[in-house]
Amino acid sequence: MRTNRKSAAHVPLAVAAATALAASLAACGSGPEAAGAGDGGSEYPLTVVNCGEETVIESEPESVLTIGHSAVALLDAAGASDRITARTGEFDAPLPEDLENPPTEVEVIDPADPSAETIIGAGADIVVGYGLFEAAPESLESAGIPNLVITGECNNDEAVVGSVGFDTVFADIERFGEVFGTQEAAAASTERLTSELSEMEDSAPGAGRTAAAVYYWSSTATMSAYGGLSIAHDILDRAEFDDVYGDEQSAFVEANFETLIDADPEVIFLAYGVYGEDFETAKAQLLAEPGAADLQAVKNDLVIGVSAGDLNPDPGAIRGLRAVVEGAAQ
Repeated sequence: MRTNRKSAAHVPLAVAAATALAASLAACGSGPEAAGAGDGGSEYPLTVVNCGEETVIESEPESVLTIGHSAVALLDAAGASDRITARTGEFDAPLPEDLENPPTEVEVIDPADPSAETIIGAGADIVVGYGLFEAAPESLESAGIPNLVITGECNNDEAVVGSVGFDTVFADIERFGEVFGTQEAAAASTERLTSELSEMEDSAPGAGRTAAAVYYWSSTATMSAYGGLSIAHDILDRAEFDDVYGDEQSAFVEANFETLIDADPEVIFLAYGVYGEDFETAKAQLLAEPGAADLQAVKNDLVIGVSAGDLNPDPGAIRGLRAVVEGAAQ
């Protein structure tokens, strides 16, 4: 995962915004650019929505450089992980365990944010990932390499696509199905994931209790929180919790601990593994904060761990919802 280090603005979850996003992405495959969508193929040039702008894919991509685990997970769900020829941006963390076709034989050519030289040198037709942080977009454009950003990562620095939720993930799977001509596999994945989502929503344990999803970027960082534009907010909402940071109009909030004390949520979901730490280490960091012992979630032993990798805008967020539901139910 790559959790944003910056603060930004956030808004409450809006189902209409997520539905509009899904419709927008689906519309890209409804015109002449994707006439083969019904039979599992696509026609090129193909135009897709990419962080609110249009990106043209001139021909069917045969090789992909991924940046981050979410790109791998989304391509796997779309039935296109066999196109991955180079991996970057995984920060030495292992691949998710439940991939259908994990690219375990594909080399990780840079564990961190790749440079333009690294990307171009990999010889891939297209880049899919959480965005470019060490490479200028112009360099890839001049090399003729499209850079598709995961829709749920478009809000890293500003609110580009509105609220991010499971509908965003499903729309991304379908978008990549269009790009790689694997619509049938993508549709099967979204159907399966939608069914899993419905089953967990039926046992939502929140019952209106207040909750917060928080994390630490490093062992010395101040506390941060997931805001109203993050998929973590959608997870809390579907589990019927009242997210105390849900009105923040960004995906990530440099919240500081005083805001958590002021909100005093009944349940705290603590993301761990952001910098390689386990849950006990992350919990110790939170409990060492001045005033932590007075929080009702701490007093009632309702600080619940959720892997940070399961709070990303990809199919693994289903595991995040399961952790929230099962943890709170206990």
